[in-house]
Amino acid sequence: MALGPDNFNLTIALDDIFCFQGDDIDDILDEASEPYLWTFMVKVDGEGFIQQGNSLVGSPIYFFGPGSHGNLGGSLTRGTRQIPESLGRWSTSLKPIPISLPASLGGQQLTAIPGTIMCAAVLMEENLTPDSAVEAAHTSVQNLIVGTVSGAISSIGLAGVAADAEAEAVIDASHGKTTSMATAAQLVIQRRLRPIQDLFAVAAPANAVVTILGNLGIDGFIGSAIDSDKPMGAFARIFSQQELAATTEMVWYWGRGTPINLSATMSNMPEWAYNIGGRAYAHHSFVRRDPPGAKRLQVSCSTKRTTKKGEKRIVGIGGHDDGNVWWMTRKDAADAILKGERSFFVLGPEGHSVEVGAVRAGSFQDQSWPDFVQTAPDQDGRNNLISLPDCDQADTVEIWY
Repeated sequence: MALGPDNFNLTIALDDIFCFQGDDIDDILDEASEPYLWTFMVKVDGEGFIQQGNSLVGSPIYFFGPGSHGNLGGSLTRGTRQIPESLGRWSTSLKPIPISLPASLGGQQLTAIPGTIMCAAVLMEENLTPDSAVEAAHTSVQNLIVGTVSGAISSIGLAGVAADAEAEAVIDASHGKTTSMATAAQLVIQRRLRPIQDLFAVAAPANAVVTILGNLGIDGFIGSAIDSDKPMGAFARIFSQQELAATTEMVWYWGRGTPINLSATMSNMPEWAYNIGGRAYAHHSFVRRDPPGAKRLQVSCSTKRTTKKGEKRIVGIGGHDDGNVWWMTRKDAADAILKGERSFFVLGPEGHSVEVGAVRAGSFQDQSWPDFVQTAPDQDGRNNLISLPDCDQADTVEIWY
């Protein structure tokens, strides 16, 4: 199946933890805390499930990060700590589950249940709980999630999903809203996943996790002793295929992108203790078309960014050649100029050609690079590229990768 909104790659990334005030910090001692993180992600889609008669058979796809002491890099007093990719970053794919009539009735596809992903995390504070008990508790929570998912999904009958989806569509129609069967079916599946999310995303998430771990019977892990490890907070979020398909990855030279930004407070104290941040996005973007083969090109537009001082800087240049729109990053244009592969010009205020040159802007470890493009001095007295209109997005191509 070709990549597109019905079949795409994606990334869910829990990027960082910001510590306002750790559990071991007080007004007297100001000691560093030792947070560590448990991450759990679950995917229900056409990779793990297929239709078999009147049932869905298969299993969800899981991502469980390592849950050991110190997995966030050890002690932390205040500030930001990056979450290792092995702990918080899952790159996977998402595709719907096709639902068809039985072969005896023609076998044609009726609809598809869009994919769904759930992401959850629990932030823990290390005290004196033995490593072995922490590993056992982490494994028990994984088993709890797998068991809950299996109970909610494995026995789903398609007739039941179809009936619930039809009821969903009828209710929406009574309120003047049109809902497709595919969308209604995904809402049904999301409700089946809700018990998993509710393990974490409740009004007092840290207390909920304490209850869960306590019920697991991990000796010495949860209790009233001051030296026991304890949960600091939890985060959970369910993503639908439709909302992920609508995202795009950030493109550095535009400063644009439409990822789902994740941010949640994780705290069991009156003050904010920690905040978790991250992104979720499809491997989907809009890229500029390749420039034409002509060696000399007129620049008629430019892409700029504004610095903190309010100064404009060139990010890229573009134009038209025989009706074709083209665009290049600042670096690529400068490279082409310095290698003698292309030349560029701008029409000056009085209609004369002004050459575009490249300037090497810096070096690092004895390696210099071309960083800027600018026009030669003329009557304007400025870099003519700044004065050009902004390049629009008419020259972009949508890609899924």
